[in-house]
This record gives sequence, structure tokens and C-alpha cells, in this order.
Amino acid sequence: MEQTKSDSGGIPISDLRPEINRALAVRWFHEVWVERRTETIDELFPPGSIGHTENGDQGPAEFKAGREGLLNAFPDMHVEVEDTAADGDQVVVRWRARGTHRGDGLSMPPTNRKVEFRGMTWLTFKNGLIVEGWDSWNLGRLLESLK
Repeated sequence: MEQTKSDSGGIPISDLRPEINRALAVRWFHEVWVERRTETIDELFPPGSIGHTENGDQGPAEFKAGREGLLNAFPDMHVEVEDTAADGDQVVVRWRARGTHRGDGLSMPPTNRKVEFRGMTWLTFKNGLIVEGWDSWNLGRLLESLK
């Protein structure tokens, strides 16, 4: 017999998993990128998890370093979740980032140029934690626009 939660209106908990994971994905983007909460990375992206990025595969420590570089380069960066799709333990997030290149976190001097870029992130959750993720956005185009 499948577990149900009384406040779920009799819906099996397994049927709620996509919505729970969707909420966690939106929380990740808001807390990690908008609120700049490093502790959320520690909470939701534990050791042993992997992120596949344009800069190669990253565990939590490498992700934090890359994030710091981006936030250094764009101290006013704001990331907005535009849409999500969820199925079971998989959540895809379509996002947009905006900021002004005021720091040297991209190994180049600040240009003070405003940028906007979009991307998608596919996250796999297990027991409420991110175990794997894939980022897709055009870092090369962003760097080229700053030259």
C-alpha cells in the first residue's frame, strides 16, 4: 500500500515528488544566486554530488569557487527562474541572469558592461538533495561580449 499524507488530499506521496523537487530547485536558484546563501549549497548539494558544466565536472567545492568567480565579476548579478518542468526526481529550470561586469572574476579587467544571458539547468534529486546537475548556457558568448 502506498503512503499518503493527510494534508495532501489523499494523493500518494510519490505523486507529490515532482512538485516537492520543483520547489527545491526554485529554492536553490533563489537562495544560491539571489540571496547568495552559501549554506544552501552545503545543504542541498552534498559531497559526492556532481555538476556537469561548461568548465567541466564539478563537486560542491568547485561549484562554490566558480560561483564566487561569477559573483565577483558581476556583483549585482540577479538570476530569475523563468520556468520549470518536473517529472519524478528530474527538474529542468529555465533561467535568466543579468548583471554588470564590475569585477575581475572572469580573469579579465572589469568592462562595466551590462549583460544578460539565459540558460537551462537539469537537476536530479534523491531524497530531497541534488545528486547531479547539467548546466547549459553560452559562457563563450558571454566572454566574447565583454571583449
